[in-house]
Amino acid sequence: MKAIGRMIRKRKGISVLLWALLAILLFTGQSCDKESDDGVLPQIPIDQASDQTRIISDVFQGEEVVVVGNQKKNFIVSFFRELEGELIEFLPTTKALPVIMEDADGNEWDVFGMAQSGPDKGKRLKPTRSLMGYWFSIATFYPGTEIYPNPDKGPFAGETIEGTDGWTIPRDKVVSGGPGRDGIPSVDNPVFKAEMGSDQELVVGIRRGGEARAYPHFILDWHEIVNDQMNADYFSIVYCPLTGTATAWNRNFNGVVTTFGVSGLLYNSNIIPYDRQSNSNWSQLKYEAISGALIQQQPELLQLVETTAATWGEMYPDTETLSTQTGHSRSYGSYPYGDYKSSQSLIFNVGFKDKRLHLKERVHAIIINGQARVYRFDAFKEAL
Repeated sequence: MKAIGRMIRKRKGISVLLWALLAILLFTGQSCDKESDDGVLPQIPIDQASDQTRIISDVFQGEEVVVVGNQKKNFIVSFFRELEGELIEFLPTTKALPVIMEDADGNEWDVFGMAQSGPDKGKRLKPTRSLMGYWFSIATFYPGTEIYPNPDKGPFAGETIEGTDGWTIPRDKVVSGGPGRDGIPSVDNPVFKAEMGSDQELVVGIRRGGEARAYPHFILDWHEIVNDQMNADYFSIVYCPLTGTATAWNRNFNGVVTTFGVSGLLYNSNIIPYDRQSNSNWSQLKYEAISGALIQQQPELLQLVETTAATWGEMYPDTETLSTQTGHSRSYGSYPYGDYKSSQSLIFNVGFKDKRLHLKERVHAIIINGQARVYRFDAFKEAL
């Protein structure tokens, strides 16, 4: 079984038919963490989803936040409500994307928290530390995760993780994902094209200095890290297909620009990138270096928006999109993990499973003071 896992993760020179056979073996009872498919993954038919953007004003860990979501357009984003010492009351809007909300002063705010018009034009709200991901991954890394609007913290509230052997996490819980360091190659010289891909394919998008770029999941599934640059901004898109989480990290540390690679290691099924300058290992979901010269240092986060290619293209029709010209031959468009996105199965063990939601339900998580609260797409069915 381990040999099969290694073959699947290497993903080199294997025919589509063989891929299918290996996937069947892996996802029909032989994974190291297989369990029955209890529960149904919530699905929102496009023709039944609400086409209105909804707003939730909330308080989490003593912080006033605004969470904005749209089922049909498939996005959830969040910001702190305070701007220059003033608490803002946001209102839904009927304006075209990328504008997602208004306020009483006549400002119109876009999906990156920038005032597009009004007296505060050009000002920007501070984004929360947040990301989209599978429910199990958030609940595993942040025991006691709250599910909006229920304050119940669920199991394992207050659990403390102790590091060992020069790591900030238990070293014996760090496992090999199969290939070794750089066995899954990062994209270090990304090539972009002008058009978007399939409408309902998920992408993560970034906007810097008036330019927009999108990174399709179907490419990130095979590479996990893209080292990119926009003008003076050097950053890495870090994506974990096993936890469904994407982040963007500034890769300038202490005046030194580095690149990130895939270490081949996992912690609680989540990617452990390493930086090639200091040779430190990092945890994506802990947002810190977990071993090496930069241990406990945190990366500067750049805001990403995860949505469909259609919605991103509607927001930013002048976007560039990561191309499949990565310098590597991969079966782009063929998902390498079988039915993983919808099943209750995990390929690698995690510390524990919080089963209040389907393990693979895609949620928006806000993380403050080491605590997490998630927002489901179901929360945006009605105006709040």
